Amino acid sequence: MTRPAALLILLATLALGACQNGQSHDMAQRGDTVQPRLSGSAQAGCWATDTIPARTRPVLDEVVITPARIDAQGRVTEPAVIASRERMVETGAPEERLFAVPCPDQMDGEFVSALQRALQVRGLYSGAVTGTMDSATRDAVRAWQRPQGLDSGVLSLDGARQLGLVALGREAF
Repeated sequence: MTRPAALLILLATLALGACQNGQSHDMAQRGDTVQPRLSGSAQAGCWATDTIPARTRPVLDEVVITPARIDAQGRVTEPAVIASRERMVETGAPEERLFAVPCPDQMDGEFVSALQRALQVRGLYSGAVTGTMDSATRDAVRAWQRPQGLDSGVLSLDGARQLGLVALGREAF
């Protein structure tokens, strides 16, 4: 992780509160769990993190299946049998990215029903409109956000805006 990115995450963790409702502590979502955050932040709102996997690249290794046969004079009588094997090598460490999300008090049954309908008309959700944030809904949210660079089943504030579920107004940063 680059030093500016690590510093940004550290500052965000220490300074950003989660919800606008004025409670003594705020919340931040991580996956489906809620973790307390410090209140009194400069940026009001709710936040979640997305883990960006480590980058990888393929590497070809040669593996000797059968060694070469060499006669008494040192000549190769039978060449070695070699195979190639591909393996993935990490080229960096995983990173966590902080992103704005609708606050829990906004994510009521009516909101989730509207989310399910919005994902349904886009062909991403085929379940019943229940108003419950179940695994099928989270999978559809992930499918909606993945092309935009966010691989998370937690609905981002930007994703909610793009679906027409949240009015523009609150800035993420």
